Amino acid sequence: MKRGVYAVPGVLAVAAAIAAAPAAFAAQGTLVVNNTVYREPSGCMQISAGVAQLTLENHTDNRVTIFSGIGCRGDATATLLPGEARATSGSSLQIG
Repeated sequence: MKRGVYAVPGVLAVAAAIAAAPAAFAAQGTLVVNNTVYREPSGCMQISAGVAQLTLENHTDNRVTIFSGIGCRGDATATLLPGEARATSGSSLQIG
Protein backbone atom coordinates (compact mmCIF):
# COMPACT_ATOMS: atom_id res chain seq x y z
CA MET A 1 0.00 0.00 0.00
CA LYS A 2 2.82 2.42 0.81
CA ARG A 3 4.37 1.92 -2.62
CA GLY A 4 1.20 3.16 -4.34
CA VAL A 5 0.97 6.19 -2.07
CA TYR A 6 4.54 7.27 -2.89
CA ALA A 7 4.22 6.58 -6.63
CA VAL A 8 1.20 8.85 -7.15
CA PRO A 9 2.97 12.14 -6.21
CA GLY A 10 5.93 11.18 -8.43
CA VAL A 11 3.68 10.47 -11.41
CA LEU A 12 1.81 13.73 -10.84
CA ALA A 13 5.08 15.69 -10.67
CA VAL A 14 6.28 14.21 -13.99
CA ALA A 15 2.92 14.91 -15.64
CA ALA A 16 3.01 18.53 -14.42
CA ALA A 17 6.56 19.01 -15.75
CA ILE A 18 5.59 17.66 -19.17
CA ALA A 19 2.49 19.84 -19.31
CA ALA A 20 4.50 22.96 -18.40
CA ALA A 21 7.30 22.33 -20.93
CA PRO A 22 7.08 24.43 -24.10
CA ALA A 23 6.18 22.39 -27.14
CA ALA A 24 7.61 22.92 -30.61
CA PHE A 25 4.77 23.58 -33.00
CA ALA A 26 4.68 24.78 -36.56
CA ALA A 27 3.79 28.41 -37.08
CA GLN A 28 0.19 28.97 -38.11
CA GLY A 29 -0.12 30.57 -41.54
CA THR A 30 2.20 30.90 -44.49
CA LEU A 31 5.68 32.18 -45.23
CA VAL A 32 6.42 33.38 -48.76
CA VAL A 33 10.07 33.25 -49.85
CA ASN A 34 10.87 34.37 -53.41
CA ASN A 35 7.28 33.61 -54.46
CA THR A 36 7.32 30.08 -52.96
CA VAL A 37 4.64 29.53 -50.29
CA TYR A 38 5.50 27.45 -47.20
CA ARG A 39 2.48 26.42 -45.13
CA GLU A 40 2.84 26.07 -41.35
CA PRO A 41 6.65 26.41 -41.44
CA SER A 42 8.72 25.32 -38.44
CA GLY A 43 12.29 25.10 -37.22
CA CYS A 44 15.28 25.99 -39.35
CA MET A 45 14.64 26.14 -43.10
CA GLN A 46 17.51 26.02 -45.59
CA ILE A 47 16.68 28.35 -48.49
CA SER A 48 19.91 28.39 -50.52
CA ALA A 49 23.39 26.85 -50.50
CA GLY A 50 24.95 30.27 -50.04
CA VAL A 51 23.91 33.83 -49.33
CA ALA A 52 21.19 34.86 -51.79
CA GLN A 53 18.83 37.78 -52.25
CA LEU A 54 15.50 36.91 -50.60
CA THR A 55 12.07 38.50 -50.74
CA LEU A 56 10.00 37.42 -47.75
CA GLU A 57 6.42 37.85 -46.55
CA ASN A 58 5.66 36.61 -43.04
CA HIS A 59 1.98 35.65 -42.84
CA THR A 60 2.54 33.44 -39.76
CA ASP A 61 1.96 33.98 -36.06
CA ASN A 62 5.71 33.78 -35.29
CA ARG A 63 8.78 35.85 -35.98
CA VAL A 64 11.19 34.73 -38.71
CA THR A 65 14.94 35.33 -38.38
CA ILE A 66 17.11 35.20 -41.51
CA PHE A 67 20.72 33.99 -41.22
CA SER A 68 23.70 34.39 -43.55
CA GLY A 69 24.96 30.84 -42.93
CA ILE A 70 23.56 27.38 -43.50
CA GLY A 71 21.75 25.67 -40.65
CA CYS A 72 20.59 28.98 -39.13
CA ARG A 73 24.15 29.93 -38.22
CA GLY A 74 26.19 33.01 -38.91
CA ASP A 75 24.96 36.56 -38.70
CA ALA A 76 21.26 37.33 -38.47
CA THR A 77 20.58 39.58 -41.46
CA ALA A 78 16.96 40.44 -40.58
CA THR A 79 14.01 39.53 -38.37
CA LEU A 80 10.44 39.70 -39.63
CA LEU A 81 7.56 39.95 -37.19
CA PRO A 82 4.15 38.54 -38.10
CA GLY A 83 2.67 40.54 -40.97
CA GLU A 84 5.97 42.06 -42.16
CA ALA A 85 7.51 41.81 -45.63
CA ARG A 86 11.08 42.61 -46.61
CA ALA A 87 13.87 42.06 -49.12
CA THR A 88 17.17 40.96 -47.55
CA SER A 89 20.00 38.51 -48.09
CA GLY A 90 20.48 35.17 -46.38
CA SER A 91 20.85 31.43 -46.64
CA SER A 92 18.54 29.98 -43.95
CA LEU A 93 15.67 31.04 -41.70
CA GLN A 94 14.51 30.17 -38.22
CA ILE A 95 10.79 30.16 -37.44
CA GLY A 96 9.95 31.28 -33.90
